[in-house]
Amino acid sequence: MKFVVNGSNLSEAVAKVVKAVSNKTTNPILEGIKLSVKGDELTLIATDTEISIEKTISASTYTEGETVVPGKTFAEFVKKIEDEDEIEFTLIENELKINYGSSEGFIQTFKAEEFPIINKDIKEKYFSLKQKDLKEIIAKSSFACSQDDARPLLKGCLLEIENDEITSIALDGFRLALFRKKIIEKSENFKIIVTQRTLNEIVRILDNDEDVVTIIVQKNVLMCEVDGTVLISRLLEGDYIDYKNIIKEDHVTLVKVNKNQLLTAIERASVLNSDIKKIVKFDIKENYMTVSSSSEVGKMSENVLINLEGKDLTISFNSKFVIEAIKAIDDEFINLYFINKINPCVIKPYSGNDYLYLIVPLRINA
Repeated sequence: MKFVVNGSNLSEAVAKVVKAVSNKTTNPILEGIKLSVKGDELTLIATDTEISIEKTISASTYTEGETVVPGKTFAEFVKKIEDEDEIEFTLIENELKINYGSSEGFIQTFKAEEFPIINKDIKEKYFSLKQKDLKEIIAKSSFACSQDDARPLLKGCLLEIENDEITSIALDGFRLALFRKKIIEKSENFKIIVTQRTLNEIVRILDNDEDVVTIIVQKNVLMCEVDGTVLISRLLEGDYIDYKNIIKEDHVTLVKVNKNQLLTAIERASVLNSDIKKIVKFDIKENYMTVSSSSEVGKMSENVLINLEGKDLTISFNSKFVIEAIKAIDDEFINLYFINKINPCVIKPYSGNDYLYLIVPLRINA
């Protein structure tokens, strides 16, 4: 195996696939990146058996072949020589010789036949949308996924493809995020549960907001291909929580407020709160919401101008959850719907019903 590639192109490709290299494994081959040279192309692929990422770039090929290099080491070394216009690679028995400029290096390799076979024959069902819309879907919902290994299904987003739109739902037992977006095309109505990690890696490979991206699904596997980069991931299997029974449309108190004014007040309250839950209290009365916090570090109280419909209310939340919800909304104003101090609050943009965020309050002495 012998080939020449551009340093910048190689470094960019390695940076994409190395995200799928296994960090904890008893199988050393999963710590590697497979290099395959055929025709005028170099294909790099890494997998931890949960996620696989493949990237193809152009190469000047002298001898076709394949090998596996230590992933993290190879990525670090290639990064150091990415400014080289031409880098020559030659496989000599179990070593890969690397020539760049007037210098050379050697890296140990593994046998390519020991690397897992990645099946890309995935074509059962699909949906398509603009890349910018997929990015927005992921950004406005996946942050609410659970981090608890004891509830594996909640470590992903439920994606419901129905009629002409996709709905993404994420929840962790303390909050719920729901976001809807129009799609361009689909094969049929279906649902899948995609891990937060997979969604984050999909965002990394998206490169042109106006281009269309297609997500293909077959049984428990998802595939996404963008400009020579292919991501394949296992889907989570099981029955997701019936989120529709969690969301309550009725309310007793409605607060309309400027998003940035409320956000900055909560952020200031959070800074002066040393408690793990970063508790922030809302005291809602007439034309103002008093945002306050108190801890050993300090305390603060700030009035935010609001438009109140309904009853006065005092209620407390984990400030991190509220901040993340507000940041996901683009409108200048937001609506907060309350039933009482123990039922979840629903946060929505001032206009439209594409986004909804639900957060469970903290039960403390007001």
